[in-house]
Amino acid sequence: MPRINIFAHKQASQVFDGLINSITNEIKEKEDDYKLNIDENEWREYFVEKFELTPLKIYPDKAKVEFAGKEKRLVEQYGRRFELEEFRFEIHVPFTGSSQLFMLQPSSFGMKTAEVYIENAVLEGNVIGYVTMREQNKDLFEREKSSFISLIQLNVENLNRDVQSYNQRIIPHFNNVLSSERERIKKERSFFESINVSIDKSTEEIFKAPTIKRKRIPEPKIEPGSRRKYVSVPTFSDELYHDILKVIYDLFKNVEKKPSIYKSKGEEDLRDYLLPFIETRYVGTTATGETFNKGGKTDILLKYQDGSNLFVAECKIWKGKEVFHETINQLFDRYLTWRDSKVAIIMFVPNKDFSAVLDTIKGTVKEHPYFFRENGQRGESSFSYIFNFPDDSQKLVYTEIMAFAFTK
Repeated sequence: MPRINIFAHKQASQVFDGLINSITNEIKEKEDDYKLNIDENEWREYFVEKFELTPLKIYPDKAKVEFAGKEKRLVEQYGRRFELEEFRFEIHVPFTGSSQLFMLQPSSFGMKTAEVYIENAVLEGNVIGYVTMREQNKDLFEREKSSFISLIQLNVENLNRDVQSYNQRIIPHFNNVLSSERERIKKERSFFESINVSIDKSTEEIFKAPTIKRKRIPEPKIEPGSRRKYVSVPTFSDELYHDILKVIYDLFKNVEKKPSIYKSKGEEDLRDYLLPFIETRYVGTTATGETFNKGGKTDILLKYQDGSNLFVAECKIWKGKEVFHETINQLFDRYLTWRDSKVAIIMFVPNKDFSAVLDTIKGTVKEHPYFFRENGQRGESSFSYIFNFPDDSQKLVYTEIMAFAFTK
């Protein structure tokens, strides 16, 4: 995650309302027989596991200070120019919980914010703030440090109250929506039966909820007999690569039906909508947006807990063939390192003639100099390819190109 202004990116209430709406939509999109016959308790547990958020907790007593260097700065005051020496310090405050919550503005918050860097693994990490001083004054430093920690403490307390309130909404909301849907279905079927219209009741078995289980990245292993003392770079297995592509494809295919989500939204907003779903899905990983990798900031980067890259994705608004090829160039030339081998390009298409855009993608992708071969089709608008890595034709990169109809 890049530097952010802590607790000032999005309103927590809007994000939480969006998640509650997602529960409603997911229930309503299921088949009627599924909703009537599903084991209610199992389905409820599924939604709790998927949507419940882990509150933040910080540990001020374990905060550490690191000296980040000093520099001389030329300043001008009252017509005079002179040098001032500045000392820069980093304050590392440990935390547990979802790092994405640091981006949310609680319903009650202090107007003051601070620029921080979130250094995190799965549900734990450090909030890193900065103090710059022009004098060696211990009392002043302690005040600045205490002010930074107090800012975090106050807003974490306020935000956690919002998180608790949101978590408490999940089960009642699920119960209400499912009950309402079942009543609607029964009433509708009763009406059809009363006018002697048959209803297909072939699906009578008890369904099982698709319980979400967090996917574990395989631990790196040393090859038998190897003399190497270090562990190999962790790899994103084909199974997990297919899983993350399915998560992305299913999510944005669902968003296509809800213009209120994508209307007037840019690439960053749509990317941020996806990140929480990826962040908590894989054990031992961190998912971030707008993250430096090689020569630029890539939109989505999934890292292993040791910092190794597992998956890279780039999001773009569709603006024609030329920009499409520029996006491929941008991803491969600026963002990918030699060890990146599983990537995706996600195109949000505002055009009315969506089929024509899909034909353009399929027809022109082969013209790109990095194209190697086709590798199947995952869905109506998700296409699998293999590309060559720039300057190394022996290195192959699995590349999924997805397109979604966000007609405005």
